[in-house]
Amino acid sequence: MTHRTTPFLIALACALPLALQAEELPSSKQTKLGLYLTAEETLAFLTDTPEALMIDVRTQQEIDESGLAEGTDALIPLFIPDPKKKDAAMLNPDFFPGIAELANSQQLAADHPIVIICRSGNRSAQAANALGQMGFTQVYTVTDGYLGDRAKSGPDKGKRTVNGWRNAGLPWEDRPANSCGPAKSGGTC
Repeated sequence: MTHRTTPFLIALACALPLALQAEELPSSKQTKLGLYLTAEETLAFLTDTPEALMIDVRTQQEIDESGLAEGTDALIPLFIPDPKKKDAAMLNPDFFPGIAELANSQQLAADHPIVIICRSGNRSAQAANALGQMGFTQVYTVTDGYLGDRAKSGPDKGKRTVNGWRNAGLPWEDRPANSCGPAKSGGTC
């Protein structure tokens, strides 16, 4: 994907990681690295940092139902459906091997910028912490995710209409999860 850079976007991208502070976020969306972007900030960041990788950690079913953010580099689900328990999830056994394979195939340095996105920002925070434990130091979490947070009141109460990639009108693709490679092989899209 070719990105066009403007001085305004460069200035904006430099300020982005400071835009959100941990204390403004629920604890479930906070990370040890403390690098946060909203969906809208993510698009500007990716535009001005074309070497950055964006990894979606949602399940294949979620991708099939709602699409994929344009420019996603890999799909490596953090959790998968638990085959032993109905409506339960378990850690994807291919998550860590998939991240390692992606890092090796892309020859990623520890300070390579990585953006993690999920449905609403909780799993991306968990995944960012996991990548931090693997030694990566520039892992950003998209705090409002792909579909956003649920409205707390009004006619849309309980619906994901508050924020997020799709609600912001950012570019997305209606493509199946199987258009990306297997998670254990790095999940490249």
